[in-house]
Amino acid sequence: MKKKFLSMISATLAAAMLLTGCSSGGSGNAGNTGSSGSGSGSASAPEGAWKPASTVTIYCVSAAGGATDYCNRTMAQALGDYWGTSVQVVNQPGGSGGVAAGTVWNNTHDGLSVLGFSEAVFSQRAMGVFDQAPTAWDLMPVMNTTAVLSVPQGSPYQTIDDLIAASKASTLNMASGTGGSVWSLKASLFAQAAGITFNRLNYEGSVPSQTAALSGEVEYVVTGLAEQLEYIQAGKLIPLAMIESEPAEVEGVGTIPAITDALPAFADYAQPLQCIGIAIPADCSDEIRAAYAEAFAACMETDTVKNAIADGNFNTLGISGDEAQALAAQQEQVYSWALYDAEVAPEDPAKFDIARP
Repeated sequence: MKKKFLSMISATLAAAMLLTGCSSGGSGNAGNTGSSGSGSGSASAPEGAWKPASTVTIYCVSAAGGATDYCNRTMAQALGDYWGTSVQVVNQPGGSGGVAAGTVWNNTHDGLSVLGFSEAVFSQRAMGVFDQAPTAWDLMPVMNTTAVLSVPQGSPYQTIDDLIAASKASTLNMASGTGGSVWSLKASLFAQAAGITFNRLNYEGSVPSQTAALSGEVEYVVTGLAEQLEYIQAGKLIPLAMIESEPAEVEGVGTIPAITDALPAFADYAQPLQCIGIAIPADCSDEIRAAYAEAFAACMETDTVKNAIADGNFNTLGISGDEAQALAAQQEQVYSWALYDAEVAPEDPAKFDIARP
């Protein structure tokens, strides 16, 4: 699965770089991750380089326990080890990521306030929750996972065809995180390809969405495979399809078929990518931006980050600078127009001169 996924990432990045004409180059529930960990290469900041003078706070756009929170806490540990300082995570879910983004943007741009972002950053203008483009940030994507549609144990729907047939007979309840998330967009694309509708119950992140499925509050859930993995392997969630063009192999479970097996038309839609990581405002000083770019590159090579990616069954991104800017511009097009066409995003992307992909 990872090799096929990385090929898809490469193709997307190539298209994004062509689109923007860029080339690769650098440029309230608080959890303090103050523990030290030894990374490969004993990564540490070079003498004389900028370092934070006090505690760095990563404002995470999602609730504790999900993929974004997991990623942010991993990076907090790695950055703390790198700089020899305290880096904490504060969860600020709400507003499709707009609450946390607003906090960081309104704080002094001194490198002490960091955005722990998800792919919702790509749709915030169209969603009307934040007025800055994703390219207004120095995005540093760390990792991601792929989308899976699952039903709770004991569900009457044993296959994706069962669920589609039931959805055509009546409207089912579905959870997929917040309105601007990749999982909500994947669910919308699935519904369009299947010719069905659903009753979307919005939750602030993947964890509460999965809890809603486990409790029977919704008939099915669309979130990340890495996020559902524990429940899938325990038999508490039954995966019906990857909402992707490729299947996935899960240890102890077997092959989860691609949605294109049942709905070939799904492959015709421009595909959004999940993207989680950290970011600072792009108008920080050149010294701060350079220090973060160097710190990010070093942290991506540590055991702390590598092991977290492997243990969580995530895929590695690890891009920054012009490459990340190109991806952000391309994915803003995909997210904004897909969500607007699905009548999820209230703002017309053309209002912001966002071209249709």
